[in-house]
Amino acid sequence: MSKLKRGKACKQCRSLKIPVCGTCRKGPRHDDCEYSDGPPRSRTKALEDTVSRLEARLYELEHPESSTPPVRLYDPYGPQFLPQLSPSYAGSSSRSLLDAPYQVLQVLWPTDYSSPESHGFILSPLSSPSRPPLGIYGSRSIAALESKTSEQKIHETLLQIFRPHACQFGFFLSWDRLTQPAHKSSALFNALYMWDAHLSSDRQRELDFKQITLQTVDAELTPETFIHTIQTQVLLAYYSFRTGHFLEARAHTATAVALTLGAGLHVIRSLNHPDAPIVKIQEENDQETRLQASADLVEEGERINGFWTVYMLQKNLTVALEPRSRVCGVFETAGMPIDTPWPLEMKDYAHGILTPDIHGDSTVCSFLDAGNVFAERSSSVAAMNVKAAILFHTAVYMHGQYRPGEVQPWWTAFGVVERLTNSLRAELPDIAQPQGQSSTRTILFTNSLLNAATIELHSIFESDTMSRQSCFAAARDMFRFGGANPQELGHLNPMMGTLWMTACNVFIDELRRVRAALAQGLCPLQAVSQQEREKEILADLNAGLKVLSHQLAKVKKSMETT
Repeated sequence: MSKLKRGKACKQCRSLKIPVCGTCRKGPRHDDCEYSDGPPRSRTKALEDTVSRLEARLYELEHPESSTPPVRLYDPYGPQFLPQLSPSYAGSSSRSLLDAPYQVLQVLWPTDYSSPESHGFILSPLSSPSRPPLGIYGSRSIAALESKTSEQKIHETLLQIFRPHACQFGFFLSWDRLTQPAHKSSALFNALYMWDAHLSSDRQRELDFKQITLQTVDAELTPETFIHTIQTQVLLAYYSFRTGHFLEARAHTATAVALTLGAGLHVIRSLNHPDAPIVKIQEENDQETRLQASADLVEEGERINGFWTVYMLQKNLTVALEPRSRVCGVFETAGMPIDTPWPLEMKDYAHGILTPDIHGDSTVCSFLDAGNVFAERSSSVAAMNVKAAILFHTAVYMHGQYRPGEVQPWWTAFGVVERLTNSLRAELPDIAQPQGQSSTRTILFTNSLLNAATIELHSIFESDTMSRQSCFAAARDMFRFGGANPQELGHLNPMMGTLWMTACNVFIDELRRVRAALAQGLCPLQAVSQQEREKEILADLNAGLKVLSHQLAKVKKSMETT
């Protein structure tokens, strides 16, 4: 009897637990001897499985009362459907549409473009999971919507928590355009629903939407949804940053930066690169499609604001996660042109404020030029926010590059950044004046960036009394919030945590210095003065820690499992 490697015996011999034998090898057989050679199924096994499946299907058709009813998938962008109110999970009670916004999500969910089920085919229980995906395709009855207005109301209902805080997490598109039927980026909508679930502490929905977003974002890279793909990556980056997944935040930020530069959004209306190439997208049929020029001012405004949002995200994330000596990124590369005009509010684009004569010419370099300290007037809160991020990033970089005995160019740059910081702070609107909660948060964030820039510049010279006073004044101003109540501001930009810690470190260093002075045995009058100073510092530090604890509690609540 010859030896055979494990798994090479035929089915008959294997069932008898013997290797291949002479009878099987030489004897006459009515059918071919089949072998199972590794992972692929044999022809007989495949036929047996097919017969079993057909028999089960036949039984299902003959006995419909004893089988699970099929699930039909609908095109979410065709005729719209709205589920009647029914519990999402066993034991839950029915609620109204406003109380349970996620019960209507099946209206807007994407279909799987690669599967026949996405075109309305029936999924039998044999091929569908026993539990409907994400628990939304159960046995709910469906009612048709009567108008497109109802669809817009659904969007508003689903995003009622996220929308007031959208600009704090990198949202730069036009809300009016986004809710129009022509916009069909399912990955973007799922990212928005993910954020809404996160802010409402619906942990399970949050994870479900995150998974769907990650699965669909790359498949939607088309000229029609290109800017939406960038927006989705920005939302994912801010979400990862807020939830502490820093590696994911870096990855999504890098993708957003690559798409932004590839699309030429950094040279919009450029005087230096008027013929800058527009990105080409390779289609599945090997045809290249160009990203078309903006159809109107609002669409052009979305691209301008999109670039600056990605630009600021990359700078802030780098400062938060990298040491001072490594904060330079792709936008600081030699020869990288940044000619896009400063951003405006989205309503300003609709009003035609972006006139044809507005062009970009070395936008960032011109801002940092000492000769344009007073010539650079910020026309919008959004532009001030970007400029503050640039100044903070520059201050951190200069702190990391400083060496004792620096030559004149470094001191010249120090003076320029300090003057720009003070000049921009003077331009900021008063937080105490009615601005709307969204603008108030942005102004507060901008002011905090400027205070942090001052701290980074002057903390280099901690032995200098004037520099210490500048740091202490900036840290104290950061926690005054311009007279606003921080607990009424809602959710703030995740970068605020880094800025607040910068201010808290100033209080800690000053407290350490005061206590060291007390330990040296001062005269009674000086001791009393230092003790009062210590109480003052502790009060400021306590206020800062309370704000940090409040924001941390909100983040933890958003991440709790419901």
